[in-house]
Amino acid sequence: MKFEFSVDEDETPPPSGFDLGHVDVWGSDGVATTRNRGPGGGVMIYLTVSLILDGLRSFLSGKSRSYESTAVDSSFSLTFTRGQDGSIETRCGGSLVDRSPAAGVAAALHVAAKQFADAHLEQLPADDAGREDLQHSLADFERFMCRPR
Repeated sequence: MKFEFSVDEDETPPPSGFDLGHVDVWGSDGVATTRNRGPGGGVMIYLTVSLILDGLRSFLSGKSRSYESTAVDSSFSLTFTRGQDGSIETRCGGSLVDRSPAAGVAAALHVAAKQFADAHLEQLPADDAGREDLQHSLADFERFMCRPR
């Protein structure tokens, strides 16, 4: 499974934590993307990455059977469902994208979120709310990834 987050190439300076961008997810069974949603199909990317990090961390830490993450300012959503064997099934719009161990889903999300943050956060003002949210969400997710299982 692979996630990728990007700022929309049509965003105009100066950068903002409310900029639009895209979510792409590749899995063993399919692809989910915001790119094919027509003009204005992007999501508020910084806030959406934070939302997915926080939501998936909470889901994987808990006992809920499923978690749906709807992108900020979009109808795009990913649904994560826990299988009886502990695997996580990822769906978009009802279509299966991937089935992987929970640790694999968490690692794939972490890698993509960190790459996105490393490439884009420094461009935002230090006091930008989107920047602060993503920094906190990423730090919380990294602590979750390092905890004993």
